[in-house]
Amino acid sequence: MKKNLHIKFIPAILFAFVLTISSCIEDNITPPLTGDLNPVGEMLYYFESNGDFANSTGAPALIQAEEVFSNLDNFLLIDIRPESEFKNGHIEHAFNVAYDSLYDFVEMNFHSNYPKIVLISKNGHSSSYFSCMLRLAGFDNVYTLEYGMASWNVDFAAEWLSELGDYNGIDKFTDSTFSKNDFTSLPQISFANPNDQIDKRIKSRIKEIIDYGFNQNEEYFLTLPGLFGIYPVCYGKTNLYNARKFGVFDEMGHPHNTRSYKDYPNYDLRTVNYLQTLPVTQPIFLYDYDGQLGACMTAYLRVLGYDVKMLLFGANQLFYSRLLDDPELINYAFSTNNIQNFPYVTGE
Repeated sequence: MKKNLHIKFIPAILFAFVLTISSCIEDNITPPLTGDLNPVGEMLYYFESNGDFANSTGAPALIQAEEVFSNLDNFLLIDIRPESEFKNGHIEHAFNVAYDSLYDFVEMNFHSNYPKIVLISKNGHSSSYFSCMLRLAGFDNVYTLEYGMASWNVDFAAEWLSELGDYNGIDKFTDSTFSKNDFTSLPQISFANPNDQIDKRIKSRIKEIIDYGFNQNEEYFLTLPGLFGIYPVCYGKTNLYNARKFGVFDEMGHPHNTRSYKDYPNYDLRTVNYLQTLPVTQPIFLYDYDGQLGACMTAYLRVLGYDVKMLLFGANQLFYSRLLDDPELINYAFSTNNIQNFPYVTGE
């Protein structure tokens, strides 16, 4: 597989746009996009020239329960769980905000002197998904409570604890390395108002996606799906892809046909690396360590127009025992040590 570094001719208007945004930033990235330049290419220039949040150490903007507990009067806490779950128990001072009101609520409070805006979900997945989208929209003080309410008190941790384990079909996994696709064009999307400035178009698209919500079998899977006709992606360290491939266990590391895309420090989903090896005519299935970074990257790729779904709980429900055995991966293994048992309130 050869990487095509040929850069198509950039129209004068976009070239001027790139010069404008790159002249006022310190760390400019000029991605070598292939294929015809389209609205997604324009978004990528914008994202990668303005911090490239999704492909940085900042993603997925996790904040631990201890810091939230120490700042209950300082941070804006937004609980995005259903109203019934919120009433059964929530962090004091938290606001219960529905998906279709989330963008507007954050926008309204963005300049309200809150040092941090914290999204709170059940397990940390939907909050990671939405916090990353809000970060892409420019709300750079939005964070997600790590592991969600499961990290706050054991009363909310049952689902996380029940998902820990090894997949029943783990013996069907493989240690073969599967090549990434050849480089291809970017997805095709359209904007309702294509003549708006790029940042306004991006915000409009992100708001629309957030309003739609975080839905089973549309944005995520609860368990490993059938992979026929799907492009499986393992997003994480080399050790995550090759879990127990080497050593005394000599076990199989990943589902058949899964491709390895690295996170830090490679960031394979940058345009300067392998973003354009992702298919645009085929669904993508993505898993990571615990579902939180995976939710963030799913958000990023969906904004770009890719048909991608992530796995809740990530490798914690695929090969939990292997996470525990690997010094580089054990910190991604959820356990009772992550549960703080802080107090909470009930009712509205």
